[in-house]
Amino acid sequence: MKLVLPYFIILLAIFQFFLRKNTKKHEEQNKEFWKREREANTVRKKDISALNYIIIPDTLPVPVDCSGSEGSKLKTALNNFYTFKDKKMLNLTGKSNTDLKAAYGAANLDALSEYDENCTQMLKSIIPLATELNKSGLTDEAAAYLEFGISCHTDITQNYIMLGEYYASKGNKDKIQHLVNVAESLDSLTKKPIISRLDSILLTLNS
Repeated sequence: MKLVLPYFIILLAIFQFFLRKNTKKHEEQNKEFWKREREANTVRKKDISALNYIIIPDTLPVPVDCSGSEGSKLKTALNNFYTFKDKKMLNLTGKSNTDLKAAYGAANLDALSEYDENCTQMLKSIIPLATELNKSGLTDEAAAYLEFGISCHTDITQNYIMLGEYYASKGNKDKIQHLVNVAESLDSLTKKPIISRLDSILLTLNS
């Protein structure tokens, strides 16, 4: 017991040291956050009309034949995607509310949040649409929508994987590498899983 006690005291001291260190770090981070938040709330409203708004192009392929049960699902998916045609969209992934207020003014936060949500939902709608197009044998058309998602810098894993598999079926390594490059620029938690999956597709193609 006498031998154990000194080690216990040392371990307890080390634990308390790191606990105090982490608490201090957390307090400093919290203090810095509220300082930035206060500063952001004082920023005047700025013009956001020239931001990089996402626009659905008229060049995307629209299948003529949507008959039958599969066609019905395809038509629903198409209609869902095109509900965003006239909505304002911005991809603001990775930017916090504080970041947005600091950059564009607190008065613009509601509008920016709406535009970001529109973009998020539009990008999500691409996946079921591409899935239904693939089921209908319209793989090139599906790829066109998936490529549009990539051009919008989507961080949805399925978008990259489905398109990567399409490129693999065509033996196009360069385009898969392009997807990797786009993924590397993402500020998202899905960045590493996406790159890992695409690397696996490339590895399979090279074997």
